Amino acid sequence: MEKRERQEGITPGQAKGQTQRWQPLQPNLERVNEAARRSGQTRFTALLHHVDIAALERAFRRQRRAASPGIDRVKVEDYERNLEFNLQRLHARIHSGQYWPKPVRRTYIPKADGSLRPLGIPTLEDKIVQGAVAEVLNAVYEADFLGFSHGFRPERSPHSALAALDKALMTQRVNFVLDVDIRTFFDSVDHRWLMRMLAHRIADPRGAPLD
Repeated sequence: MEKRERQEGITPGQAKGQTQRWQPLQPNLERVNEAARRSGQTRFTALLHHVDIAALERAFRRQRRAASPGIDRVKVEDYERNLEFNLQRLHARIHSGQYWPKPVRRTYIPKADGSLRPLGIPTLEDKIVQGAVAEVLNAVYEADFLGFSHGFRPERSPHSALAALDKALMTQRVNFVLDVDIRTFFDSVDHRWLMRMLAHRIADPRGAPLD
């Protein structure tokens, strides 16, 4: 681990500080994270129980109240009126195998070049489930990600990536900087291969089938 951090241009102390800045893990997920850090070969076979009502509520609290609703048109304030019942019912569907995500609502936003960027807006419940599952997956994969990885990670953003790049340019010998934008990457990524890659770490049989 220490050797890898030096290759990334950060010190072990800096790397630990980066891990501590994001939201503290729940005690149950701390144990998952510790197991992931002990060995990169550990496969987790029982994770669904971490998606409990408390995790679903935390995911709900992270939702933006002004966010556009999905195809069911349910807004945050509507769901919150009977929050305890709604989360209990959602939890029961998840753990009984009766939960299925709904289609996303397609909308388009204009880009600077005049073209339109398609967006898929999930329903509120799908966002809640995604948030709770992401919380569990973060506990596993934060142990694996390299220090220079900033995309879609807790407490990281394009701004943190630019700050790291600035530091590297000022403190290390850099001959060139490569800027790459993979067009429609998320539209074309092979989901079967993505699921196979996840299976290297996640072996919970209650997950999505690979075939």
